[in-house]
Amino acid sequence: MRKGVGRARYWPLLFLLAVGLLVPGCAKKEATPEPAAKTLSLVIDAEANRKDEAEAIAANLREIGVQAEVRVWEWSALKEKILAGERQFYLTDWGSAYFDPFDLAVPKLKTKDRGNYSFYSNPEFDACMEKALTSIDEATRKEAYFKAQDILYEDVPWVFGYFRQEVEAAAAGIGNWQPSMDSRINLHDVTLKDGDTIVVGMKTNKIVSLDPAMHRERDTETVIRNMFDGLVTRTWDGRVVPEIAESWSNPADNIYEFKIRQGIKFHNGEKLDADDVVFTFERILQEGAIGGQSSPRKGLLGPLEKVEKVDAYTVRFTLKNPFPVFLQALVHFQIVPKDYIKKVGDQEFAEKPVGCGPFKFKEGRLDDRIVMERFDGYYGGSPDLPPVGPAAVKRVIFRMMPDPATRIAALKAGEVHIIQQVPPDMAADLERDPKVQVKKVQGTRCYAVEMNVAKPPFDDVRVRLAMNYAINWDEILKTVYGGGATRLATCFLPSGFGFNPDLKPYPYDPEKAKQLLKEAGYAVK
Repeated sequence: MRKGVGRARYWPLLFLLAVGLLVPGCAKKEATPEPAAKTLSLVIDAEANRKDEAEAIAANLREIGVQAEVRVWEWSALKEKILAGERQFYLTDWGSAYFDPFDLAVPKLKTKDRGNYSFYSNPEFDACMEKALTSIDEATRKEAYFKAQDILYEDVPWVFGYFRQEVEAAAAGIGNWQPSMDSRINLHDVTLKDGDTIVVGMKTNKIVSLDPAMHRERDTETVIRNMFDGLVTRTWDGRVVPEIAESWSNPADNIYEFKIRQGIKFHNGEKLDADDVVFTFERILQEGAIGGQSSPRKGLLGPLEKVEKVDAYTVRFTLKNPFPVFLQALVHFQIVPKDYIKKVGDQEFAEKPVGCGPFKFKEGRLDDRIVMERFDGYYGGSPDLPPVGPAAVKRVIFRMMPDPATRIAALKAGEVHIIQQVPPDMAADLERDPKVQVKKVQGTRCYAVEMNVAKPPFDDVRVRLAMNYAINWDEILKTVYGGGATRLATCFLPSGFGFNPDLKPYPYDPEKAKQLLKEAGYAVK
């Protein structure tokens, strides 16, 4: 009896234990809570001239729950940190020297190329660019560029931004002046109503060199191309025309031959012939050929293998493979005097340059001003760009003036006659000044926010997409740049060959941005 009663007392406990074992979860301890979503924190790096834009981007990101702050840098210091992989989200820009994606999409996004600060790598994209740059068939090239744009649009290695109008201004007395799409200022054709000296306010604090082979920078090229001419040149809107060359032929897909104009003289009286042309390109192609240094311009020549003298006024260029933008490349290479450089050396040549352009070097410093005088023995320049003959003015001065307000004040005071890069918010005031003329042209520079895609959080395409949806570019371009800029769907520019106009920029969609961030494990508002 006692035994039976004892067993009966434990039946309820046995029943509960059985239920706990049979019904999932009933016997478990309290469930472990899921880890809380982490907050995405970003430092937005920018130069001072884009601080307002960076602050607007930070405000957009904070609206969706991202902790964002802005840090302002000098470009040289920021670039050093970027290349070391120590920055993650930074505003940059890159100008194309060609009316083709070769000089923008390749250096910026091809695997391990010289301008690829985002560390992006996609073999399929690389293959598309290679195909576009080695084919002579335009339809094939266009198809490859379209595919490359589709890849970038899906992969979003950057927060794709915009291109701006280039705004420049000049005194009312300046004539025959037109801003170029590639930002170059050519003073050969420009006239001045009163006086004989044109002063240009440059947007930089320093140019790199006066040796045409030792730079890779637009402002430097603007100064140099007023002292030196090339085999070919370009109209303000991008058409390639003969300059030192009288004509050219293309006897094979990878061969170009140029007939050189006879009677051209350098500023020191030396005659220009095929030897000078061959020497010019050999010192760029050969490593260590310039006082032990190598030219940073070699990459612009693509697959060029050798340059040969055919006769006294004929030169042949042989490429490893077809390079359809070769003529565009030659626009950026100016001919130098072989005998003079051999005599004085590369260093003295850079300090006292001698070219065959419309103006000759007088004096100056790279970080201050460069003074040039008219070369009365000038052969006249390209016959496709009248007027042909010596320059209209006796003297030109390029002054380094990095601050836009200073440039504008100097123009209004009559201290300078032409200024570069007028900020959109200052252009309207200048346009009301009867003593000033303002002109605008479509630019060839892409502005964007680059991301370090090799590290978290931007190694996750969902986070990169979220950034593209989170930024209200239309509002930024309206308020910060006065509507003087146009959105881009990728880094390809409408001025370049192979641009796909049907690919539309990502819209402003903060809810979509939040959804993507949440999927990636980040907290949102």
